[in-house]
Amino acid sequence: MNRHRNLSFYIEGLVLLFFLLAALVVLLRVFGAAQAMGQQARQKTDSALILQTVSAEFSAGEDPFAGAIAQAKQDGQVQVQFSCDTQGNVAEDGTYTVTADLQAETTGQGTVIYAQIEVGTASEDGQTDLAQVKTALYCPDAVERTVQP
Repeated sequence: MNRHRNLSFYIEGLVLLFFLLAALVVLLRVFGAAQAMGQQARQKTDSALILQTVSAEFSAGEDPFAGAIAQAKQDGQVQVQFSCDTQGNVAEDGTYTVTADLQAETTGQGTVIYAQIEVGTASEDGQTDLAQVKTALYCPDAVERTVQP
């Protein structure tokens, strides 16, 4: 009779261990999915900040867009691609890639340069696009003004 009690104790312990391991597997999957979702949300937030910074640099005609704007006025279109950090600053080893397609359209009073700016992450699986924005820059032609007295 004592032997029967020992056997049922071991079986009960194995069943309890099985349920604990099953619960641990479920919890690990839930926490893994939460971490992946958190990383994806962080990348989306970073891409929004990068788009804001890069589009402001485009509107101001700052680097890396200064030369590209002049080239777009001449050639009609140009593509700019560079890596940047999480703040939108150009960095050689940046985790994000920014691609800007510039197209110029000449009007009677000047030139309008349209830009399609895309932010993505470069990984060994390829590039993942995170966000994009379309913006434009008006560059008026230089006109000599005469001052009348």
